[in-house]
Amino acid sequence: MFRWSMSRTFINIVVLLSVLLLVVLGGFSITAFKSFEGIVKQRTFEENSKELRIISDTIKRMNEDVKAFTFRQLDDPALAALFEKKNLEYFEMFKYMELISKSFEINPIFHSDTLYSGKTGNFYSTLGSMVQKDTFFVNAIQNYRGIPVLQPIPRVLPSEAYNTSATVFTYFYFLTDSDNKLSKALGVNIDAAWLCDTLSKLKGQNNKAYIIDKTSRTFIDDSKQIRNLDVLNSELVHKIMETNQDSGSFETGAKKDQKIISYLWMPETNWVLVVEESNEFLNQSLQFVRKIMLQMTLGIALIALVAAGFIAYRIYLPFGRVFREVMGPRGKTENKGPLIDEFKLLSDVFQKNKDLLKDYNSYKQSADTILLENYIKAVLMENNSIANQLTGEFSTVFGNMLDREMMLILLKIDRREQFEMLDSDRKKAYRFIIMNVAEEVLDSGNAAKAIYIGEGQFIILAFLPEGKRDISWDEKIRVLQNTVKGFTGISLSAFLGGYVQGVGALIHSYRTASLLLKYSVFYSHEAILDPAVLDLHEQMKVTYDEKLEERILDSIRAGDGDEAKALFDQFIEVSSKGDIESFMLSMTRFSLALGKAFDILNKTRIEKIPISMKDFYMRMASFESIDELKSKFYEDIMKIANQKPLVEMRHDALVESIKRYIQDHFKEELSLKGIAVEFKLSQGYLGTIFKDSVGLSVMDYIHNFRLDKSAELLLATELSIGDIMERTGFYNESSYYKLFKRRFGTTPKAYRVDKEIMNKLEK
Repeated sequence: MFRWSMSRTFINIVVLLSVLLLVVLGGFSITAFKSFEGIVKQRTFEENSKELRIISDTIKRMNEDVKAFTFRQLDDPALAALFEKKNLEYFEMFKYMELISKSFEINPIFHSDTLYSGKTGNFYSTLGSMVQKDTFFVNAIQNYRGIPVLQPIPRVLPSEAYNTSATVFTYFYFLTDSDNKLSKALGVNIDAAWLCDTLSKLKGQNNKAYIIDKTSRTFIDDSKQIRNLDVLNSELVHKIMETNQDSGSFETGAKKDQKIISYLWMPETNWVLVVEESNEFLNQSLQFVRKIMLQMTLGIALIALVAAGFIAYRIYLPFGRVFREVMGPRGKTENKGPLIDEFKLLSDVFQKNKDLLKDYNSYKQSADTILLENYIKAVLMENNSIANQLTGEFSTVFGNMLDREMMLILLKIDRREQFEMLDSDRKKAYRFIIMNVAEEVLDSGNAAKAIYIGEGQFIILAFLPEGKRDISWDEKIRVLQNTVKGFTGISLSAFLGGYVQGVGALIHSYRTASLLLKYSVFYSHEAILDPAVLDLHEQMKVTYDEKLEERILDSIRAGDGDEAKALFDQFIEVSSKGDIESFMLSMTRFSLALGKAFDILNKTRIEKIPISMKDFYMRMASFESIDELKSKFYEDIMKIANQKPLVEMRHDALVESIKRYIQDHFKEELSLKGIAVEFKLSQGYLGTIFKDSVGLSVMDYIHNFRLDKSAELLLATELSIGDIMERTGFYNESSYYKLFKRRFGTTPKAYRVDKEIMNKLEK
């Protein structure tokens, strides 16, 4: 009777194992089939993508060659007469066209060149002089603001204008003068024959290749003709045009006519390369594999059911013995029917005992951790009453922990003001991460303990195995700093108190680390300082240089900010060689002297210097490093030094108002005339006083301010160049590119890439 009571568990085990094995088998079969299908599709996509990228790289080089040719041609002084001379003789024009044609020899894909002079209204072409009949080129000039610059546009040249109907890719470039009027236009035509030949090489028995132009909604293939997208499958075109990925593949069409589509968007163009390949081979392969796998799955399923019964029996034997041992006489009294749920009975017994043990261990571990942290804090803060009480009552918990040899390290969060601005939950999470990473990284083979002592500081006790002192702590701390910064973005500085053993040595080591923390202002963030730094500074005696102080103040009074900054750097360099107390006294004394000089300057001025000395002193007291101190001094020193003599104050106030107006309205269309009307001044007078004060014309200042703003957005955001132009008041792309290159020596895109590379290298 008792033996039959086990059948419920045995049956459950058999059923569960059978289901599990069948699910695993089914999953394996489906996964294997899908993997085979995926491998074939991926291989097809990889082969097609490889070909597409080769073509894309070639087109990219074509774009770069065209851009280089365009800028070289526009800047060529030998062609200046084309754009300046109104009545150009035929033989002169022929000579210039021949000169341009010769430059095509650098690349055989160049077909022809078309030019327009806004100053003379003349059209020119290396193919002839009937450019006016090229309505596409004429319309592009009339609507140049809406034409993409230096991007390939597929088209067929009109034979009535050029005596040829060649299929080409035309690149347009427009140049405007200071009044935003079109001064030059250039159309470079690239022969499409080479690209059509390349596409024909991708064609096979079951596939075809072509290029879609998103702007003109046309496509071109090996036929050397430009056709509308209506010829292609509309669903296919929509799927490709709406994708957000640079490359990819998908299937389309019914099963019998299914095709694999591979596509690749080309950078800096509105083109996408497409390859269509028949899916017939894949379908035939999958049919065969599906049949074979179905047969194998059925056979293995039968074997799995037999195996499930045997495994269930072997599993159940020890379970039955455990049940009889645990339940004893109770197991027989519980047997009221043919089948009982003995598993539930055992689970209830074990769960009650497990809960009791879990609660006990959890309470014990939490209490031990809290007591240990409080004990170490009490020792470091020299609170002997609390330390003695804890040691006396919980000696079994602590043992002789502090009698072991250890390294004491004090960690400090850099830029604590920024850290304190975080919400409380995030601060707790970051402290938890720092402590856990520190315990893992600084473990020297015999555990490490991290304790948060407040004010953004942590104490790390790294316990050492006996006799082990040859540890590279700098390397370990660097790993800790990099790991924490990678997870949280927080930088840490570390201060080594030295090797210690015993309570007295621990207190002395903590005092040393705390003193090192004060000296961290002499060093950059993420510093690692050891006790040798104290000897370096405390042995050097530095006296306050009153003559250097007076030279700095004289430079400020004279308005020479650069000289004041250079002298202040000398002052800092000398003062920071001594101990920290002397340095802080020197900084305070200099601040008072600067404040006094500032008060005297304000008494002699019509318009007061806009500096609050109260804010200045507060900023002085909150710096964390010398670099930060210099930055704060530079800012206020330059505010004072840059104030001009009293006779220029009225003009300066007016110029400052004009500058503020420009800075507030730089996104709008600004002109010298409009600003003069706004301030009720003549254009000549406004331009004269502005240039005398600033050193730039009004329009140059507007351009520079907008360019600086756009440079900031290029580095700080991922906005497109078009969006940045709109946000910074530029409405002509060619003019923006020209002004940006003149100011920064490179294009906006190259500027963004170069700065990102430099930032990564600096990190």
